[in-house]
Amino acid sequence: MKRFIPLALISCVLIFTRPLNSQESANFEKIRDISPDGKFAVRISCSREPEDPDNIDRSLITAVELVSLPSKTNVVMLLQNQDGISGFERSVWSQDSNWFAGSFSSGVHDSDTSVYRRSVENFADVATDNLHIDVRNDVRNEYVDPIRWLKPGVLLLEQHSIFYGGGGDVRYQFTAKFDDKTGKFRIISKKKVPSKK
Repeated sequence: MKRFIPLALISCVLIFTRPLNSQESANFEKIRDISPDGKFAVRISCSREPEDPDNIDRSLITAVELVSLPSKTNVVMLLQNQDGISGFERSVWSQDSNWFAGSFSSGVHDSDTSVYRRSVENFADVATDNLHIDVRNDVRNEYVDPIRWLKPGVLLLEQHSIFYGGGGDVRYQFTAKFDDKTGKFRIISKKKVPSKK
């Protein structure tokens, strides 16, 4: 009888704490950036509910996916955040919903733009190696973000480069056009814009 009481007590503790543990590991998801045709969106998965769902702390993001609507089925895994430092900054859709551009960061000192092109119901990653402006100074931080699609395959971006040693910063807006022959983007125009204070 003495053994039965501790076993019963342990069983009760395990049974009653199980719902608490499962609630703690529950994930939070946010659907945003719906395509103009309403068939796709971005799903941001988090380890827990953020304080501000419109401004999610990067340490909470576990994954960013392109999903089909209304089923929310994964179409493309855009980001898997294993270390809690990667972030999803912003995304833009082309008016025909066939082009998607998203800005992702691998830390707090940079962001790059990735582009995906639709073919039937799937999206393929497009080469974006040259989606930036070369600056001559020693760059400490560099952020390249999509602004908007001017037309399908033609993307307006902004780059903000910050230099080492108090060397200031520079901002460019530039237009990149996709070349079907090479399968890559090429920059067709650029202009320096005033830095934001």
